[in-house]
Amino acid sequence: MQGSGLPKKCLLRKNGEFNTVYRQGKRLYGRGFGLVYLTNRCGYNRIGISVSRKVKGAVVRNRIKRIFKESFRLNRGLYPPEADIVVTVRPDFSLQSPQHIDQAVKSLFRLESV
Repeated sequence: MQGSGLPKKCLLRKNGEFNTVYRQGKRLYGRGFGLVYLTNRCGYNRIGISVSRKVKGAVVRNRIKRIFKESFRLNRGLYPPEADIVVTVRPDFSLQSPQHIDQAVKSLFRLESV
């Protein structure tokens, strides 16, 4: 039985993949988080999420990661197509709701295209 989750091929998991995006990618900054993205040759976009250990509690860090992944899965059109995307979450990030993430990402790319 096939689940409706995010396939593993859509995730950045290796340290080298993260480092390539950090070194060569374009950066956007939001309130409490940042996005770094770089076009890829995969034909689809992939996401990696990095949450600072200064965000206390593994439960909280993992919840933030799950919600970002779910936002990405449901709203892939908000993110750059055919790109590797790294989301960096800082300690001042406040998660009010999953819709909050969608709105923040929309506003980042809206500002960038202006």
